[in-house]
Amino acid sequence: MTYSETNTTAGTNTTTGDDDFIARCTAFSPGHITGFFEKPSNNNNNRDLLFYGSKGAGFSFKKGVTTTIELYKSKNKGYQILLNDSLFNELQVSKWVVQYYLDKFDLPSYFINIKHSIDIPIGYGLGTSGAAALSLSYALNKALDIGLLKEQAAQIAHIAEIQCKTGLGTVIAEFYGGLEIRTSFGAPGIGKVTKIELNNYKAVILCINPISTKQILDNYSNNANALGNKMVEQLLLSKDVNSFLRMAHKFADFLGLTKGFCEKPIQKLNSLGIDCSMALFGQTVFTMVQDSEVSKVTSILKEFPGTLIVSEIDNKGALIKNYD
Repeated sequence: MTYSETNTTAGTNTTTGDDDFIARCTAFSPGHITGFFEKPSNNNNNRDLLFYGSKGAGFSFKKGVTTTIELYKSKNKGYQILLNDSLFNELQVSKWVVQYYLDKFDLPSYFINIKHSIDIPIGYGLGTSGAAALSLSYALNKALDIGLLKEQAAQIAHIAEIQCKTGLGTVIAEFYGGLEIRTSFGAPGIGKVTKIELNNYKAVILCINPISTKQILDNYSNNANALGNKMVEQLLLSKDVNSFLRMAHKFADFLGLTKGFCEKPIQKLNSLGIDCSMALFGQTVFTMVQDSEVSKVTSILKEFPGTLIVSEIDNKGALIKNYD
């Protein structure tokens, strides 16, 4: 399904033959899965969202969101957003980002055509909202010739996710790529990350059912925070993939998330010596294995209903793909 959202503040916002093409830019952000995390405490008095976010750990993979911006000089000032899915949260975070650029910067009369191409399911804990916001901010910054540094463009996406309540640390994770350990709160350029590049590993992911990120975050406990903090310290010492997977499973189990759709696939993989967990947040089973084990894992997960994804680990993070 294709969804079209048009900003109507400047009349009918469609391009015509009289509109002058200015620039086109395409950016990509990888998807991301969080294994465990720690939120800022409720009594945190620092409301500067650049210093807000989450600590924790997760990994980025090479499927994600590709965003293309087409910029036109037009009498019909405004924008249009095209997505390949109509999920409300993804639309809201994209609207927040583009509206920020329109409000913050003194732009000529432009019509901005925005196209999101998302090749992973939305709502399953795969970081699509952060990837949409990050790739969109990169593309807008380049196409509009704003001149922000990569970190600054990513900071806009970070704030958008927090404001829209679609995530806390996804943007900084997708900014860096790899298996990341987020050791302090904050946006790209502020939060601290220890990055582990994983070669010859693939992510194997089974998406079964979506979960509301906002609902989970609203009910998150201080005990979960303490566990997430401890796990960050442990992973900094081991820097080991299987340790990460085991801790992620323990964390999801602590939150009471492993008794639903994911229980049987996880049990089956564990019985064969394969460490795995579920994505935060979605009824999504995941593991990371070396290339030689991929066929073994996929043959097991094909026994269960859902969308099966196999992807290389993304060690580069979000980037501009092309500009003309």
